[in-house]
Amino acid sequence: MKVVFLFGALPHYMVALLNLIAKNLDVVVILPAQKGKTVGVGVYESNQDTLFKIIRLEEFHLRLLGKAYFKNLNQAIEFEKPHLIVLGWPYIIGFIFDWKIRKLVKRLNTKIIYRSIPYQIPLYKDAMRFYTQEGFYTEDMQHIKADNFSKKVKYWIFTKLAKYYFNMVDAHLNYTTLAYDILESYGVPKKKIFVSYNSGDTDALFQAKDAIKHLPSILPSNPYRIIHIGRLIKWKKVDLLINVFADILQKYPQAELVIVGSGTEDKRLKEQAKELNIEKNVLFVGAVHEPSKLGQYLQASTIYVLAGAGGLSINDAMTFGKPVVCSVADGTEKDLVIPYQTGFIFDNTNPKDLYEKIDYLFSNPAKCEEMGKNAEDFIQNQINIHVVASRFIDAFNFVTNNQFQLKYVH
Repeated sequence: MKVVFLFGALPHYMVALLNLIAKNLDVVVILPAQKGKTVGVGVYESNQDTLFKIIRLEEFHLRLLGKAYFKNLNQAIEFEKPHLIVLGWPYIIGFIFDWKIRKLVKRLNTKIIYRSIPYQIPLYKDAMRFYTQEGFYTEDMQHIKADNFSKKVKYWIFTKLAKYYFNMVDAHLNYTTLAYDILESYGVPKKKIFVSYNSGDTDALFQAKDAIKHLPSILPSNPYRIIHIGRLIKWKKVDLLINVFADILQKYPQAELVIVGSGTEDKRLKEQAKELNIEKNVLFVGAVHEPSKLGQYLQASTIYVLAGAGGLSINDAMTFGKPVVCSVADGTEKDLVIPYQTGFIFDNTNPKDLYEKIDYLFSNPAKCEEMGKNAEDFIQNQINIHVVASRFIDAFNFVTNNQFQLKYVH
């Protein structure tokens, strides 16, 4: 079975997943020839040690729709003749208007799977209320709302278009169980919805965890250490975490906040810590991607906090046995963070709620340790790279009427 994936970038965490699938199937990944037009600021990409074929195509913006698409995609698909194409936003938009490729995949009997989170997608019946009243946020926290007639028309068309392509594809792969309610509201049969969850390379992380067990701690021992991992951009809301941490220091003066990551907000966040006079308790270590080093920082910390959007860092922290405190991330938190078992979900409109969740864990060390152990067990047994890969195979089998079974699953 040959599968072609269309990606705007190849994040480092995807390589391990695709390699696992490529040990079982013929995998081809189509990527932009230059930096993708849909890639978030500071996303770490890698194409090292890949076991799959990579094709680079020039990316361009569709004239009328303004969305990214690939030039010469037809020729690549004609040459590869895949059984399946897995694609996501925004390439699905170009795909549905590209009559040549639609005709081609029909001739080749190639099945189409739409892969999404979905994040900031409302229920169909609530769509226009959501876009006109609530709206959504970009990575730089720009608030987008349909606040005039032309925007209302735009999002009405988008909602109808979404309903069309949600039902046009042969199956869906989604990060979170929230997809069932969302996609079914657009008329997608439940049997076409496959929740794959999301995962980094948990094998590498568990190996790193074993390797660093007996190494000296990368930081001095401190039972009141919080860690944040992620790009330093506005929608991660690290500024909120720093503000709450300043209050935490009033009760736990020896507490520390370790911030792992880099990005456009780096300078502003350091200035914020200085203005609050807490810079001695806030450690900015920069971006860390190597599993062993990342693991050392996690191992030396007590609680993982994600104040804004994100997802995979939750998995990473849980792999290293850390209870998680997060808010609305990308939907995956609903499946990972179980109150009083693996962590807490706080109200992102209420900084006091975040304070109270951190305070509870610091003031109940035995419960904090128990929740961390539960978190590690959850990753070990319920959501990890092997589970994600097997869910991909389930979707592939469904659309091809196949009985293929993934090997290398423990």
